[in-house]
Amino acid sequence: MKKAMKMIALCCALALMTALTGPTLAEGMYYGSHPADDIYQTQTIAHTCTLIAATMMLRNYSYQHGSPYEQVTETGVGRFAWTKGWGLQRDFTIGQVSVTQNPDIGNCVDKKAYLINVLTYHPEGVVIYDTGAPHAIWLFGYDEDSDTFYCADTINSKGGHAIPLVESIINGKTQQDKINTIDKIWYIL
Repeated sequence: MKKAMKMIALCCALALMTALTGPTLAEGMYYGSHPADDIYQTQTIAHTCTLIAATMMLRNYSYQHGSPYEQVTETGVGRFAWTKGWGLQRDFTIGQVSVTQNPDIGNCVDKKAYLINVLTYHPEGVVIYDTGAPHAIWLFGYDEDSDTFYCADTINSKGGHAIPLVESIINGKTQQDKINTIDKIWYIL
């Protein structure tokens, strides 16, 4: 009986040591997705950043679900989501996919945590918008190890590939400055 008790105590001690040292050995998480190279697009017409960002988000969603994402185009999304002179609609549906705008991020105390949480549930990414710029980009990933958000800007000089959020033309010098300016997001329901 004493031998069994010692063995149980030893096992518990090993489990406790493993639990205490485990987090220091683990790698940080990545939230969101790693889009295919041909998901990215840039603006062909001025002032369509929200439309292009939404198109990339929808293309990535289709890609992740094994659908023909190449068929998701600026023109196709524009027919359902774009109002000339006004911009991207607050809510829109294309086929079975519904997108909604959430302005709550403007009042959020910790926007960084909010965005990480959103990417956890929306790995296809989200459209983020800074009304002060005004400009929208597609945010699709966060790497915990490097504390870096990844996005695709929509303008030709920065667009067409993944970049760290800090390199986007959203207002601000640092990643946190840029996060602080975001006041709207669109995501897939």
